[in-house]
Amino acid sequence: MTADLSQIVKAYDIRGVVPDQWDEALAELFGAAFVRVTDADAIVVGHDMRPSSPGLAGAFARGAARLGADVTLIG
Repeated sequence: MTADLSQIVKAYDIRGVVPDQWDEALAELFGAAFVRVTDADAIVVGHDMRPSSPGLAGAFARGAARLGADVTLIG
């Protein structure tokens, strides 16, 4: 998959068709990038009720944790 980030990264969130526009691998990269850019020590990750959301949130959390953030998943 080749992601066109201009199509999915919005001012306040990330929106796109899963898996056509983004997937768990990209979500993990977003999590790592978020921690790198914000230098966050701890983050809270939530998601909506779509079937793909738990996997995307978990992948984002893995990426953030890989860079040392303490991650709390709240569903």
